[in-house]
Amino acid sequence: MLRGYKVQSLFLIGGCLLNNERNKKYIYLFAGYAGLLFIGVSILRNLLFFQDTVGYVLTTFGYIFLVSYIKFADDKIGATKREEIIFRTGFMAILGSIALYL
Repeated sequence: MLRGYKVQSLFLIGGCLLNNERNKKYIYLFAGYAGLLFIGVSILRNLLFFQDTVGYVLTTFGYIFLVSYIKFADDKIGATKREEIIFRTGFMAILGSIALYL
């Protein structure tokens, strides 16, 4: 307490004031899927340029395990089924369109 006022922790991310759990959840969902997108694009580029079969198998399994972990993390932060579908659909659309242009 500071002179009768409750001190709350506020996060300033990208000019957006986050003071409740729902907004934090959206930031974490966005950051997780953006990271997954960047890793997916880098794996696609690596597979296109190096043609390594062992590397292909390793990166495919690694990506599958990473997606499984992201699903687990979504459940832990309390994302609803609707939010998961929205973020996953957007993720797949962006990754698919990038893959077409590689």
